[in-house]
Amino acid sequence: MKTQQSGFTLIEVMIALIIASLGLAAIGVSLHQHSDTSRKLRDSTLAMFIASNEIAELRINGRFPDVGRSTRDVEFSQREWLVVTVIQETGIEGLRRVNVSVAEAVTPERQLRVVTGFLSQLPAPPVSAVPNFESLGTRTGETS
Repeated sequence: MKTQQSGFTLIEVMIALIIASLGLAAIGVSLHQHSDTSRKLRDSTLAMFIASNEIAELRINGRFPDVGRSTRDVEFSQREWLVVTVIQETGIEGLRRVNVSVAEAVTPERQLRVVTGFLSQLPAPPVSAVPNFESLGTRTGETS
């Protein structure tokens, strides 16, 4: 008399393992791509902050910059960055174009971000154009 056995054959088990391993490999590739994209976005965002800071420093410096190129190392977010600032004429008197490119110091040939700004050399406003804030908060006829 034959007894009926239940279970999977060796072939069925091997096919199931192959399918499972293909699925896990696809998940692994997807996770790697996600982490790589996240790293690139983080680096690009940090580079944008650095470039924007460079332009802001030029603006608050109070001195109209000369045309030229400068390179400096910056430490930001516990990493070293290479910042290249190029100041160019625009063809408009009193207006300069500033291009700031940022790369990691370990890979200076790979620019992460370039930010462009403009700096103007405006004359100081006349004294009559500056509002008088002393009278704010008081109404006509009131004294403080």
